Amino acid sequence: MQLKKDGSQDRKIVKESDMNLASSQKINRYNFEKISSNMGKTFGTIKKGGEEEYSFFLMPMESNLMKINRIKLINNGRRIIDAVRVCLFKIDGYINKIEYDLDAYLIDDVSIFVKALLMSFDPFVNKEIMSIVSESGMVDFNSAESLRKYFKTPVMCLLRIEKSVELWTKEFGVNGYFEFIEKTFGAAVQKDDKMSFAISADNIFSNLNAAKL
Repeated sequence: MQLKKDGSQDRKIVKESDMNLASSQKINRYNFEKISSNMGKTFGTIKKGGEEEYSFFLMPMESNLMKINRIKLINNGRRIIDAVRVCLFKIDGYINKIEYDLDAYLIDDVSIFVKALLMSFDPFVNKEIMSIVSESGMVDFNSAESLRKYFKTPVMCLLRIEKSVELWTKEFGVNGYFEFIEKTFGAAVQKDDKMSFAISADNIFSNLNAAKL
């Protein structure tokens, strides 16, 4: 770490490739479907009716999904469930320094939802988040505990979205989740492809707009 002329510190921008991840591990379907319950046990879950407290993260995640679905017209909640699980494996990989081979699950419709979700919270995907996080020093990227703390709320929100998709799919079919979010807050979401994101640190929350996906 180097000092600037004014005496402040230059913080290195960390990339996922800098993290010395273990060799790639293939994930079978059983383990892929178990990741949600495993992460719920580790990070906790949002109780039904408690979503408002987490709206600062849920809103960017769900508005990004909505924007992408408006453009691509995927209209299949199952793809979001798979995207959530891929995101959970990505987070687990960051924390435990494991690279998971998820190619079997990254079909086009899933992959674009994964990117939309990760853009809302992941510093390794969203350069604007990484710049803010690195400059603030709020995360020690070499510390599993620091990463676990940083990703706790995003994990809980991902798990809440998965449950919501399951509920509305059961109620109204494969497009049920998208119909629900469009009806609930669709009017507040702009019709563009700009991805929103949120950052959480020491109970200070910021919702910001990121670059285009």
